[in-house]
Amino acid sequence: MTLHQLKVFTTVAKIKSFTQAAERLGVRQPSVSLVIKDLEDDLQVHLFEKLGHRINLTAAGELLMQDAEAILAKAEGLKEKMDELKGLKKGRIAVGAAPSAAASFFPFVADAFKKQFSWVETTLRIDVSSGLEKSLLDGELDVAILGRAPKSSLIIGETCHQEEIVAIAAPSHPLAKKGSVPLMRIAREPIITGEKGGSLVRDLLDERFARLGIPFTPYMELSPRIGGRDAVRNAVAGGLGIGFITKCHVLSDVEAGRVKILKVPDLKLKRSNYLAVHKSRQNIPLVQAFVKFFRRSKGRG
Repeated sequence: MTLHQLKVFTTVAKIKSFTQAAERLGVRQPSVSLVIKDLEDDLQVHLFEKLGHRINLTAAGELLMQDAEAILAKAEGLKEKMDELKGLKKGRIAVGAAPSAAASFFPFVADAFKKQFSWVETTLRIDVSSGLEKSLLDGELDVAILGRAPKSSLIIGETCHQEEIVAIAAPSHPLAKKGSVPLMRIAREPIITGEKGGSLVRDLLDERFARLGIPFTPYMELSPRIGGRDAVRNAVAGGLGIGFITKCHVLSDVEAGRVKILKVPDLKLKRSNYLAVHKSRQNIPLVQAFVKFFRRSKGRG
């Protein structure tokens, strides 16, 4: 059993397709099939079973998958350490960020890192937090900035940035002309939010209104499947009600005069971003370098 065989095996297992796995690995499909057959012959088990047009892992395949990714991650970490030991001026790091981070601080930090570590091949990915966490677990990302605290015990997360949640209204709305608006007053207006359970901002709003004992019945609930943030901004700009949104996502609309941020002293809500790393990769030198650089950059910010 070789590392190459394990890499091919885990790729097929994740994609559930020999053909697509071959494309991902940059080889021909027969080569992938041959590697899997050799691995099955070595282990004297069947790793995959075909059900219709799909393939699934057998019980033996599931067992191998549990350890294969950890072995590959450890091997990659060892290679990084050997490269550092030899003083090689090269490296690779894959970094991801949630939309909330991508809309505010992340591009500046990533750009500064790429300039200072120009010899490092840095790839960036923007995705929702659940997708980023899965990529960390799958070994596709080294570091990620999540919009929620990581759920897996295999992921180490630390709060790295907080962004204010604000109430917004159309400039023509009566409340937009007031210097200060209590949350109780806003509760009497048509409220536009993301759907319950599908938006962190919505979850935080539910908790805040409940803590203050203020009834909270949104007039319009928007699904992230239809572009929740954009839908909230557009609905508010169209005069349909009061919206709640992360401040970084609405600044361009404020500058363009499409919406206005209301001053709501008792709102006091912030959403946190989390710097997340898989436990198996936290000691890789290049990952450590990015984490240290990120902390210093945020400290200066």
